[in-house]
Amino acid sequence: MRMTFWRRLRFYGFGFGLGLLIIYSMFGTRSCVSVNEQKMQELVFQEFRLSEKALCKLNCLKKNAMLLKIELRHFEVNYDLTDVHKKPYGEYFIQPKKEFATQYNYKLIINDCDTISRIDDISVDAKTTCTCQ
Repeated sequence: MRMTFWRRLRFYGFGFGLGLLIIYSMFGTRSCVSVNEQKMQELVFQEFRLSEKALCKLNCLKKNAMLLKIELRHFEVNYDLTDVHKKPYGEYFIQPKKEFATQYNYKLIINDCDTISRIDDISVDAKTTCTCQ
């Protein structure tokens, strides 16, 4: 029994298609995410708790907690200033990404308390007038 070229091509195409389906079922729609992006996603998706001082500074910036959560997608963790091993909870210094640095005039520190992202203070640029203590 001799295979013709077209029969071999169909046989190969069937095997190739089956292989693609198996690979897609194994890996699906996974994407490459850096450690920085993964940590930011984790911090943003947790429950937010803001101190009185942080709430006051948000009011000075004319923002609320929901808007802050949305804007944090343009921020990144600065691991040079971050203390992940601080007791009792890790402390992450969050700043705007380079391409968004001119749009946002604040930086903040988020404490990662298991399932809660706690913000005690927000560092506001000197240009913004804020009387919060």
